[in-house]
Amino acid sequence: MNTYFSPPNLARLFCYFIVIITFAFLANNILLNFIGIQNQIIENSIYIVSLLLTFFFVYYFNKRTLSQDSDFLTTVSLYIAKSAFWIVLLVGITDFFISFLVSEKFAEIFFGKEAQLFLSSPRSRILFIHLPLVIVGFYCAFYFKTLGFIWLSALVVIAEMLIVISRFVYSYEQTFMGDLVRYWYGALFLFSSAHTLVKEGHVRVDILYNKFKPKNQAIANIIGSLFFGIPLCGLILFYGMQGKQSTINAPLTNFEVTQQGVAGLYVKYMMAGFLAVFAVTMIIQFSAYILSNANNICKAKK
Repeated sequence: MNTYFSPPNLARLFCYFIVIITFAFLANNILLNFIGIQNQIIENSIYIVSLLLTFFFVYYFNKRTLSQDSDFLTTVSLYIAKSAFWIVLLVGITDFFISFLVSEKFAEIFFGKEAQLFLSSPRSRILFIHLPLVIVGFYCAFYFKTLGFIWLSALVVIAEMLIVISRFVYSYEQTFMGDLVRYWYGALFLFSSAHTLVKEGHVRVDILYNKFKPKNQAIANIIGSLFFGIPLCGLILFYGMQGKQSTINAPLTNFEVTQQGVAGLYVKYMMAGFLAVFAVTMIIQFSAYILSNANNICKAKK
């Protein structure tokens, strides 16, 4: 009884429940709003299985330390962030060149009118070009272990420099050039948040925090994650995916692109998905943060 319902196991149970129920919510959202399967039995079954998985993880791996569990959740969070980084890198570069070819009619000149129409269609470009690149992005995140946010920052600067040079030297500018900067900058800001939390890089108002003892600092971190961090990210997911016409779902299901047509990048739908990636990675990382601080409290008691 003491082993299974000890404070460390209760903390582990809560954190794994939050993470698994988040993925269950995403699974139900995909089934309902993207695939069109509306079945209350399936929806309830997913949540029940998620609850059972939570107990399985906690009590099957109960000999693991809280620090090991925290590291595991951090690995999951960073893998999602790395995958998102590779996706926006590959899609951004590819869509940039496609938009250039289409806007300047080079696609029609070199490949024919059918290719021009194919590449100008949001649905065709997203399903047959973006989607395979998304799969490649997940593979790259698994194969390359390091994060690439520094390189993404450099690419944002390079993309901005290209706009300046082309505008003031060659008097040439297209909408897709500015779209690329906004696309990458939005990704950099939202995807790196979880990694920044791992490195304790977020700005905090620490007038009182710095004067706390390590145990009290850990308690403050747990309270902040529990009552502010996780609920905020949960609200982003819940309201952003509440129905097919919600803030996140609507652009994704409708393949929403820039209003500039062929002159812009076809990635506006994906930028709405950035919010979901941000919320999910932060929920997982806040859960890992709770476990690491709970581990510090257990060490302080010893």
